[in-house]
Amino acid sequence: MVVYADILVILNLIVNYFLLLAVKSFLKLQTKTYRLILSAAFGGISALYIFLPQSFILSEILYKLIICLVMAFLAFGYKNLSAYLKASGTLFGVTCLYAGVMIAVWRIFKPSGMVINNSVIYFNISPLILICFTVAFYLLFTILLNIFSATAKNAERCQITLSADNTTVNCEAIVDTGNSVVDIFGKSEVIIADRSVYYSLFGNLNVNTDDNLKKRYRVIPCSTVTGADTLEGYRCDKADIKTEKQKITLEKPILAISKEPLRDGYEAIINPQIFN
Repeated sequence: MVVYADILVILNLIVNYFLLLAVKSFLKLQTKTYRLILSAAFGGISALYIFLPQSFILSEILYKLIICLVMAFLAFGYKNLSAYLKASGTLFGVTCLYAGVMIAVWRIFKPSGMVINNSVIYFNISPLILICFTVAFYLLFTILLNIFSATAKNAERCQITLSADNTTVNCEAIVDTGNSVVDIFGKSEVIIADRSVYYSLFGNLNVNTDDNLKKRYRVIPCSTVTGADTLEGYRCDKADIKTEKQKITLEKPILAISKEPLRDGYEAIINPQIFN
């Protein structure tokens, strides 16, 4: 099949533009339209790589990484290293996902109108059809992103005041629908928190040497993506939880210590079922 360079560049420009829009929406980045077009055009020109002899997979990955780094810079600029690498990595991930889907289609259906070389994909189809499908994909992506964002926003943050003996600790928590950890023995509510919250509430006390802390100690079974596990837990006297809509008090909840540090500005995770 004959591959036309001008059509290849234009079609990849269009696809790249909507991929960049997807990255912009996903990361909530601010940028100018002309920067997206410039970046997409650069990505479209880079598709001419298809005309080079078949190369090794590692060189293809390195080439894609370099292109994504340049495209991310052209589209979103450079504010700091973390933000730049995040934008570049997201663009690389979206590109790999797109290429993976297209390669899967090619492997399964063997369409005659598609050529893949050096991980570059060429469609011998009507540009109007490709544009319509690309716009439809972007709109679907945006709708799903808004739905999930709205859901997360409605149950996103709450304030918790934990009490034990004469000590109280305030922390910010997230209501996570994926958290279903419960105390299967005592039927108490469980609050998963960063280890720093434990230190703020109980200090440097050791469960092996402090009798009061030993009485509070619990082992909480839980399930993770890697299988069954347990968390260290300590019974508090009470916990006051406040959201925008309601305030509840938990009597003698268990503070379970997360094995991984909690980030993104929150220090604890609670099960949404406690509000029922």
